[in-house]
Amino acid sequence: MSWVMNLDLREFESFPAEVSVDVEADSADYGIDGIGFHEPTNVRLVIQKVKDEYYCHGEATVKVEAECSRCLELFDLELIGELNFVVKTEQGEAVLSSDANVEVIYVDSHEPVIELNEPIRQALMLSIPIKPVCNPECKGLCPSCGANLNEGSCDCTGKEVDERWEGLRDLMD
Repeated sequence: MSWVMNLDLREFESFPAEVSVDVEADSADYGIDGIGFHEPTNVRLVIQKVKDEYYCHGEATVKVEAECSRCLELFDLELIGELNFVVKTEQGEAVLSSDANVEVIYVDSHEPVIELNEPIRQALMLSIPIKPVCNPECKGLCPSCGANLNEGSCDCTGKEVDERWEGLRDLMD
């Protein structure tokens, strides 16, 4: 990754603390294919400290350009990924683990600096719809000629019937 977002927990004097920052990155930096990033990703976090643990909750938001899964047209889409992780200060090197659906990041107590690249990437990946659509009413493409049915109807005859199934039609009559 060509971008790095670090969060230094020593910068905060009181808790809860709020952080809001814009991160310049693109789809190659996030490792996300088929999505075009045209704006910075806004990352907002609320950090709460209890003893040597920091509870971080927030979201990463970015407007992207995606391809409609029905009509293949490009459209604007807003991705909102939830960030939820705990930072525990311990001696040693930073480690990322998963514990009960909450990311746990262990950092050195003398240098409590967190690299947020991977949590941001994961949050955005999970927020991408399985089949993004430009509009819930999108009609898609004609399966015969490929015309965009949102722009008008096509001159196709309609349903093509597979002759192998014609015998079953007699059973329904």
